Amino acid sequence: MDSSQFSDSQSRFDVIEQTESQGATCDTFRIKLYGKLHFLKRLKAEYTNDILYQEAFRKEFETGYRLEHPHLVRYISLSDDGILMEYVDGETLTRRLACHPDYFCNRKNADKFLRQLLNVVGYLHSHQVLHLDLKPDNILLTRINNDVKLIDLGCCYTDTFTDTQGRTNRFAAPEQLAGEKPDVRTDIYAIGKILELLPNHHLYNKVIAHCTAPDKADRYQSVEEILNDINHQKRNYRYVAAFVAAIVALVICIALLPHQQEDAPVMQTLANDSMAQMHKDTITMSKGEETDNSRDLVHQNRESTKSPKDEQAQYKEEMTQLIDKAYRSTILTFCDSVFPSPIPSTGRAWADSSTEFHNQIVQIGDELTKKYPNISESTIREEAESRFQSLVSYVFNKMRANGEDHSKRSSE
Repeated sequence: MDSSQFSDSQSRFDVIEQTESQGATCDTFRIKLYGKLHFLKRLKAEYTNDILYQEAFRKEFETGYRLEHPHLVRYISLSDDGILMEYVDGETLTRRLACHPDYFCNRKNADKFLRQLLNVVGYLHSHQVLHLDLKPDNILLTRINNDVKLIDLGCCYTDTFTDTQGRTNRFAAPEQLAGEKPDVRTDIYAIGKILELLPNHHLYNKVIAHCTAPDKADRYQSVEEILNDINHQKRNYRYVAAFVAAIVALVICIALLPHQQEDAPVMQTLANDSMAQMHKDTITMSKGEETDNSRDLVHQNRESTKSPKDEQAQYKEEMTQLIDKAYRSTILTFCDSVFPSPIPSTGRAWADSSTEFHNQIVQIGDELTKKYPNISESTIREEAESRFQSLVSYVFNKMRANGEDHSKRSSE
């Protein structure tokens, strides 16, 4: 293997070899300096005298040199030889998807990748840096621990370097293609396009749709919003999975017990007065009967100017109507069912219906979040989740009461 000394400004490179993947404007090398592997990047010969590419090259180093993050490649020095960086032993996301797509079929691995990518992009944004060329070729996964390493700040945009050179159209946001001024939502669009490439991308359909909205006003406004949404969905999925699994297991176990057994276990979830009242209000409003609150809302809607308080009341009324519709189409009929049921299929039907009810609750949260941007997303989602839990508890307690009545009549 050839040894070379690029210039007198750097110490002698003991070993140098060109890497397999090369950039469009730069050549890249793996070198050994003082016994340690490094990565060297320099402009291709045809671009060395072009001032635009020279400035972009200098911009990449000056931007990267002041940054320090575990998921961002470290920039070490700039000389006539090029930019010297830390060497990352890994493979690009492009190669990982081509050679080991099953890696991302594990939800845990996909979540880890997404969180680390969001973490480093959020770090760039917090330091007034837009990457603007997020794509699989610029994301490395280390061979040890499969950690993300983001590379190539050549197209980045900062407060001091506002000129960008190049982009990758497949991952570029509409405003980027139109030559408009970018912002954090431009990188967020690219994140959505990257997620589309994962083999289990269906797990992130809502996140992808929110990231890649054509109008950037409809996208997540920050990386933190994406992380909050993912955390919220994960909590919801854990809750509903545990809730449904517990109910299914309970119903199946009881169905297998002898019918003469009077002390069958029951779910210790009680619907308190507020739950029952909310259920009553929901049914009343769906029938068109005015409560005091609904009369107040009608009066408020007649006013020409709406205050934040009016908007809060309006979103709650709309949530009530939407949840009532979802409730009626999924679990309302189970109010007449018996728990424990002598019919084994009842438990499975309840599990399917309550899961579908929760899916609709999540969709309602998405819809209202977009419609009422002035109201905190967490407020809307927590309210919807609370109503879901209350109504499910209400119906389940109705089923249990029916079961107790059924047992009494059978024993008489």
